[in-house]
Amino acid sequence: MEPKPALISETSPYQVTDIDAANDADRREHNRNIKVMRVARLKDVKLHAECLGMVRDVSSGGMKIDADFPLEIGQTISVALLDDQELNGGVVWIDGKTVGVKFDQPIAVEQILARPSIKTDGRRARLPRFKVNKTVQLAYNDKPVEAKLMDLSQRGAKLCSDSKLKMHSNLLVRLSPTQAVRASVKWQTTNMLGVEFHRLLSVEELSVWLKEG
Repeated sequence: MEPKPALISETSPYQVTDIDAANDADRREHNRNIKVMRVARLKDVKLHAECLGMVRDVSSGGMKIDADFPLEIGQTISVALLDDQELNGGVVWIDGKTVGVKFDQPIAVEQILARPSIKTDGRRARLPRFKVNKTVQLAYNDKPVEAKLMDLSQRGAKLCSDSKLKMHSNLLVRLSPTQAVRASVKWQTTNMLGVEFHRLLSVEELSVWLKEG
């Protein structure tokens, strides 16, 4: 009589269980990097200093980012692809201006990369805004108006000015003789106003606006 074939034990290292398969799928998903080109606001958590960053790729565990200020391995930073959506993590490698950031907690990549849309409270999700404090010139009804630029995104800006501007009117926001963008007034209080640009600032323009002046 031929001997019966040996049965694979439930604890055999060669037996693949549903749990193993699920863990393998989670690991593959965690390690899957999606290439992107997205502007981000980087912030030093301890110093509260912020700068412009360009996200090159992202996975559920971290990001590769080109940073506009020097970072160190082990430094804790936050990354915002949308204005009110900050991800915390630490710098784990550096190659020139490019850094690798490992998140404190895994993220849902598709949700994080979703483009700005209307949120559940009716407000529109905004692109990351950067704090600024510099003087700009407004061309309004063919007249020059001085204003202080308070914050800036690719989509628009918040300005401080004693001049009264009509809601929804058009104007030109000029940072320098070579840097200007057309915009419309979206809101205004006593001496503050918000404008929306007629086009998105390019990454290069945004960088210049944040550094120049």
